[in-house]
Amino acid sequence: MPGFVLVPLIVVGLVVAVLTAVAIYDVTQRRHAILRNFPIIGHFRFWLESIGPELRQYIVTSNTEELPFNRDQRTWIYASAKEQNNYHGFGTSEDLERSPNFIIIKHSAFPLATAEKGAPDFDPDWRIPAAIVLGAHRKRKHAFRPESVVNISGMSYGALSPRAIEALNMGANLAGCLHNTGEGGISPYHLNGGELIWQLGTAYFGARDDRGRFDMSRFRDSLAGAPVRAIEVKLSQGAKPGVGGLLPAAKITPEISEIRGIPLGIDCHSPNSHPEFSNVDTML
Repeated sequence: MPGFVLVPLIVVGLVVAVLTAVAIYDVTQRRHAILRNFPIIGHFRFWLESIGPELRQYIVTSNTEELPFNRDQRTWIYASAKEQNNYHGFGTSEDLERSPNFIIIKHSAFPLATAEKGAPDFDPDWRIPAAIVLGAHRKRKHAFRPESVVNISGMSYGALSPRAIEALNMGANLAGCLHNTGEGGISPYHLNGGELIWQLGTAYFGARDDRGRFDMSRFRDSLAGAPVRAIEVKLSQGAKPGVGGLLPAAKITPEISEIRGIPLGIDCHSPNSHPEFSNVDTML
């Protein structure tokens, strides 16, 4: 019997000792004023802060409040990516009459066929081509109208993983849309069937010489092996306008070095503007 009495006392003693040690640490440390003023219980503040995103995502916010994609949209995306049933209602849970600028896609009484391209009953009109013909204004030899009004915006290989780039390019091929490479150049992972828009930034990745200037020979070599339909000139760093960018040496792998045409072991700076032109006339 005495042994059974001692076990709870030992446990209580250990708990008190641990709490005392934590309290002493909280009072003497100088990093967090909350812990110094409220020893022990102040830790709950940091714990609640750490699980805040989960609380907001699953308890506090509704299915339509989060940005840039709310829970309803993500549910549809996840199911589609896993080839699961993606039937999901987007409007029935919302107040359609009192929501300003709520977009409603009207159903067609006579919808177009949605057969695969190449099938006998395929109707090309089910696609929505872009209104603008790229290159038409200046009568370019290879002017064309993009097949889709919805395309994939620029994110470079390096910022995204190889599998992400492959998946996006395969998706562009399936959807018949264009895939923007981002300013990191054309990688092998961009060559999975989807047509490309090659984005040229201030560092001319994939089309630069040893000094970082534009190299027409390297530019043509990169074009030769890729389904590039258009070139997009990126005038400056969108996230850092007027400043330029920096790719640390630690992030430059041999593969990225080859794709972008930059040396290993050295930080790579993207200028804040194009060294080849300084106004609209010289750009053209």
